Amino acid sequence: MSFIIRPFNIDTDIPDTTVLTIELGYPTTEAQITQRMKAIQEAPDYHTFVAVADHKVIGYIGINKQLAWELDDTYFKIQALVVKQEYRKEGVGAALIQHTEAFAIAQGATYLLVNSGNRAERTAAHRFYQNQGFEPKSTGFKKML
Repeated sequence: MSFIIRPFNIDTDIPDTTVLTIELGYPTTEAQITQRMKAIQEAPDYHTFVAVADHKVIGYIGINKQLAWELDDTYFKIQALVVKQEYRKEGVGAALIQHTEAFAIAQGATYLLVNSGNRAERTAAHRFYQNQGFEPKSTGFKKML
């Protein structure tokens, strides 16, 4: 299968990105995605890359640059990664990770970080991340405000 990876384009990618975000498990609308992506594109340390096949976005990864209090390192956190169901296990997710790694290294980062929910439906995602060289390191917590 042939696909390319390129930066997100707000003028063309909203419909497919909306569908993918819903597929990731987050109900949303094109209007909401448009609003979010406008804000993300205005933030200089946030980046979104899309995988495109046959002029359709089949996956995307959203990352942001982070600084650490406990280390001198700069790193990137993967905030979103999704590949359209019918394109999974075709190398799209791995290519998005590899593209992100190269981008992060070029920006001076020393590692990538990703959080993934502890739900049964995330087991395949956890296996994918481990196959990409990520190691389980911590448990995250969330508190609604």
